[in-house]
Amino acid sequence: MNLGFHLTRSAMWFSDRIALVDEKIRLSYAELNKRVNCLANELLALGLKKGDRVALFSRNRYQLLEGAFAIYKAGLVEVPLNARLSIQELEEMLKNSETSALILSDEFIEDIEKARSRFPTVKHYIATSDAPPSMLDYETLIREGSISEPKIVVGMDDLASLNYTSGTTGVLKAVMLSHRNRICQAKKHMLVPGIDIDQNSVMCHVTPVTHASSSMVLPIIWRGGCNLILKGFDVEALLKTIERERVTHILLVPTMLNFIMANPALKSYDLTSIRTIVYAASPMPVERIKKALEIFGPVLIQCYGLTETSALVTFLSKEDHLHLDDPMRMKRLASAGVPSIECDVRIVNEHGEDIKPGDVGEIIEKGEDTMIGYWKALDLTSQTLRDGWLHTKDMATVDENGYIYIVDRKFDMIISGGFNIYPSEVENVLYEHPAIFEAAVIGVPDDQWGESVKAVVILKEGTKVTEEELIEHCKKRLASYKKPRSVDFVMEIPKNSSGKIMRRQIREKYWAGQERMVH
Repeated sequence: MNLGFHLTRSAMWFSDRIALVDEKIRLSYAELNKRVNCLANELLALGLKKGDRVALFSRNRYQLLEGAFAIYKAGLVEVPLNARLSIQELEEMLKNSETSALILSDEFIEDIEKARSRFPTVKHYIATSDAPPSMLDYETLIREGSISEPKIVVGMDDLASLNYTSGTTGVLKAVMLSHRNRICQAKKHMLVPGIDIDQNSVMCHVTPVTHASSSMVLPIIWRGGCNLILKGFDVEALLKTIERERVTHILLVPTMLNFIMANPALKSYDLTSIRTIVYAASPMPVERIKKALEIFGPVLIQCYGLTETSALVTFLSKEDHLHLDDPMRMKRLASAGVPSIECDVRIVNEHGEDIKPGDVGEIIEKGEDTMIGYWKALDLTSQTLRDGWLHTKDMATVDENGYIYIVDRKFDMIISGGFNIYPSEVENVLYEHPAIFEAAVIGVPDDQWGESVKAVVILKEGTKVTEEELIEHCKKRLASYKKPRSVDFVMEIPKNSSGKIMRRQIREKYWAGQERMVH
């Protein structure tokens, strides 16, 4: 019942149905399974042994999905890497994971060739296309491989993947996820009310298949639907694809939704095929949620999760996005929803006690989805996993009905004059201003107060607003100590590969040469 088994079974049930689309590439379930088996058997023929690590380094391509399932079937361990990594970051991750084989796409061949001496553990380089003589050719391996199922016993508790995450802290961590963890992840997504996945589902992957989007691959495979791969996020290309391929499901980060809703040609596309938009990775302001509902209809589901929990922890269902004439429903749009099935979720104070509604505490989680631990980091693992509970470092409140409201990360909290200020609360107020396209709030050094609140904002095209006007806007809606003391207007706000705003990176220039206390 490992991850690879589920593709094998779907190839039996849905043999002729289209499983995977990437531009002109269209593979049926039978074809996909055969190619995966060929690659898995050739990886083993290279001398790789069960438990060896195989890294994937590419922008979105169908080979990422094929490669991942070949790795699972061969009993190897997938190391999905962010295609935006620098050579220095790549070196750190390949060395740390002791990766034995690297599957890479053609745009990275030249840089990898120059840096091979920096990757001492990598014995095999496999290029998905245009392979030089010094590398193995991906398609040649598939042509020469056996289509039979690999004769490797892979158990549910075997390691399936090492997922590197710096989160928002900047500390390099590799999350160890087992086959059980990853299958539990898929079950949780399937059981979200209203997810509406069936044989006719077309899931468009525009976020990285190596990261956020991976959580939706297996649910689609279980139902015999189609996983459609887009190489990157381009609004026009995405809208054309939705219309042409009759896309039914898509996972987006709020920033992507912002750009889609701001596109002047949006109304000219037929988007009526969309059944479900999952938005995740970072909070979405209530005003933007309401706007998305106006444009797309009752198709929104919010998900909150972490790499350490194999993704989904809580969800806000389609039903929770409806009946907004009810003040309680409207309030819930600011929440991350309720705990998903298959895991236990609590909000606790510093003594480990469940908090009362309205108080602030840390989200902790336990279930079959919870990671094994951090690779080669026993101390960090013991700090994060305590008595089976994963401590997320995400701070939240809970209401009387069990809806969870995330206020911020522990280390993003601003302490100004002894008062705790949560950036997301200030950001939500900023987003209520019609000129704001994107906003991030951070604490900056202040000789008098310790830290003061700074807003960093991007304005919508064609709009104008002054620093004083934005501060006054916030002052009318927040306690005076929470309002920004200063505002910087920028053209871009740094984000990680999952679309999360990197407040830590924004803070760096303001704290250069000074030490900020981590709360």
